[in-house]
Amino acid sequence: MQLHSRRQKDANFISTVALAQAGSNSAAFDLDQVAGGLIEGLQLEVAIPAVAGISDTKVLTFTLQDSADNSSWAAVDSGVSTTITASGGAGTAAKTVEFPLPPNTRRYVRVAQTATATAGTFSGSGVYALLF
Repeated sequence: MQLHSRRQKDANFISTVALAQAGSNSAAFDLDQVAGGLIEGLQLEVAIPAVAGISDTKVLTFTLQDSADNSSWAAVDSGVSTTITASGGAGTAAKTVEFPLPPNTRRYVRVAQTATATAGTFSGSGVYALLF
């Protein structure tokens, strides 16, 4: 039986982190399980604001990562990521996406934000929330 997220948020599983040229990571969310289990219905929502000041054609990438020990992190799957690209001197548009948690996801999850080189000075914070 496939479970689906009811898209409910819990204040304990929301992380707001400033976007950064050098990259940034959301807080780690503890799924309280080693791997697999009852995570089929969980999703991780990534809400990215419009970002002004970023140079044209520069890219911000957001990737779902997991860890068994909350120390060593790796991308869950190359398909569980999203990008936004600056264009026309106006920066980037706002974007909200939901990352499904694959069945083999390890105990801890987070979202890693990276930026291509020389993306310029920009500001804004990503909001990351586990959806139940």
